[in-house]
Amino acid sequence: MATALSARALAAPDSTVVAEAVRGLDSDHDRATAAVYVLQAGGAVAAEQIRDAWPALSLLGQTRALRALTRLAEKHEAALQVLLVAARSDDESLREHALAALGRITPRGRAGLVTLLPDPLVGDRAAEVLASREPRFAIRPLLDAMADRGGSDRLGLRRALGIAVRLGGAEADRDLQAWLEGRPDPEVVAAAALGLRGLEAHRTLLTSLITYAAPRSTGFSTQWRLLQSAGLAGASQTVDRWVVEKLERSPEWMLRQSAVDAITARGHREEARGSLADPYPRVRARAAEALSGDPASLLLRAALARRDTWPMVRAAAVFSLRSEAAAMPVIVASVDDSMSLVRAAAIDVLADASGPDGWDRIHRRLRDPNEWPTVTAAAIEYVVAHCRTDAVDSLLRVVMRAAPSHALTEDLNNAALAIGALRALGSPESRSAIELLHRTDGVPPTLKMALEQPLAEDANCDPKRR
Repeated sequence: MATALSARALAAPDSTVVAEAVRGLDSDHDRATAAVYVLQAGGAVAAEQIRDAWPALSLLGQTRALRALTRLAEKHEAALQVLLVAARSDDESLREHALAALGRITPRGRAGLVTLLPDPLVGDRAAEVLASREPRFAIRPLLDAMADRGGSDRLGLRRALGIAVRLGGAEADRDLQAWLEGRPDPEVVAAAALGLRGLEAHRTLLTSLITYAAPRSTGFSTQWRLLQSAGLAGASQTVDRWVVEKLERSPEWMLRQSAVDAITARGHREEARGSLADPYPRVRARAAEALSGDPASLLLRAALARRDTWPMVRAAAVFSLRSEAAAMPVIVASVDDSMSLVRAAAIDVLADASGPDGWDRIHRRLRDPNEWPTVTAAAIEYVVAHCRTDAVDSLLRVVMRAAPSHALTEDLNNAALAIGALRALGSPESRSAIELLHRTDGVPPTLKMALEQPLAEDANCDPKRR
């Protein structure tokens, strides 16, 4: 039957043959394959009959029909309309096949993809297909879609614009520069700038977008997006001045925090020194991190580490002091901070230090059964980092805290870390402790397993540090 259908189609596929072919889409493989060939040659009649029968076709039949529709849509509007319906299907596979088909049809298919851009279900994926297939053509429709209500908030449109600019090269840059000459809404320009972040070859374009939009921006979201992009833009005094203005005068703390990041990324972190006194703690913390190793702000950061009222600021300040030898007494003192966040940060910094500073204080933390688990974990890491073979007894105590049946998950996790530390130390005392744990009935089975797990190659202590 399939052979007969093909032969009749090659002669002259009339409406009767086309109708039979449409029904064949839901038949067995051979008949369906022959039907597709008939439909591909069926012209407007085939396009219209597939359109009319589409709702009644099975999902398999619709998928098979896409092969014919891809060819028919190059000339026939009915076929293009069916592809657009398929692109909006609830079935993900059918949607993807339909979008791919639209991407292969030029120019009608790309026009179809443009009509899909506002669709909340498939618009972002259509934008990606359009940008990948027709990068230069895609730029203006993508920008127009961003200008629609809610368009500037759509991550998919921003990503697609980045794809289009990357693939479009220097010509895409010129297209966007020309678009800027039309004085577009700064909100849309900020969204476009966000889409171009990370495109090293287009930093000049990114600078132009920010230079245009920054002095015209008023809303929070627009300014935040511009600040997120500014750190990766090219050199520009205009951009630098605007970022510093946001750093110093913006009433929203999130903008001031983003400005710290932006000015630091632009190579002017010294501008953030004043933010160490910002009224909002997250801004002070970010400024401390940004100024790590900055001699001019060392005393200010040391003061924050010891006296700021917010633990997050003290912890950030402690971490910022990690490379400054003059601040070591401040870091050591922070091991006894009233808040666990700060204590853990101080121990982490000391674990990475070259000397054994702060061990006495850290050892007390390790032995304290009431210490917070995060601090205990940091202390165990310090033991391994500095090969503290005198910590064997304390590590054993950490393991045995997990022995009771009601032990907390955090206790079990730290017990596993302590076992790893005992094995990494490799001293006679630590090996004896491992043997003791093997013989101890109260050690949970999961920890018994930890006694047998292979150590990572870099887990053993460095003999030079013993």
